[in-house]
Amino acid sequence: MSDADFETRLKEAFPGSQVTIGTNGRFWIPMTPEELIPAVRTLKEQLSIIQLAVIVGEDIRDAFVANYIFTGGHVVVLQVRIDREKPEVPALAGLLPGAMVYERELHDLFGIHPAGHPDLRRQAVPEDWPAGVYPLRKDVVFNRDGEVVKEAK
Repeated sequence: MSDADFETRLKEAFPGSQVTIGTNGRFWIPMTPEELIPAVRTLKEQLSIIQLAVIVGEDIRDAFVANYIFTGGHVVVLQVRIDREKPEVPALAGLLPGAMVYERELHDLFGIHPAGHPDLRRQAVPEDWPAGVYPLRKDVVFNRDGEVVKEAK
């Protein structure tokens, strides 16, 4: 299916959403955390896109963004903006078992809580890592020895 045809199908599947096509034929759909589970179901049921490739977190200072990158003929990125004061998204682990590890990493590195996740053991940081310190947040500062000198609020 051509990118133009797929874009038409995406816009039909996500009416009212801003669907954009980026470089290399990637499709971007911005959304809220509340829209994530229905969007994943739409990808699976209407477009047969079921492969979650990765979840990439970003700290954009005034909020967090979690990019859920799906593949399957085309690349679709569900871009979820997350409130910095309440960093929470619904867990996809029950819907897509492959999301389990990525959600644990998002929790460890950014402090974004995947609500309903069945197993939030440490994934990306050591077990003795300080609680409440998320190394990929922009407001966490480390000295040359790797010690935290400023923690996230």
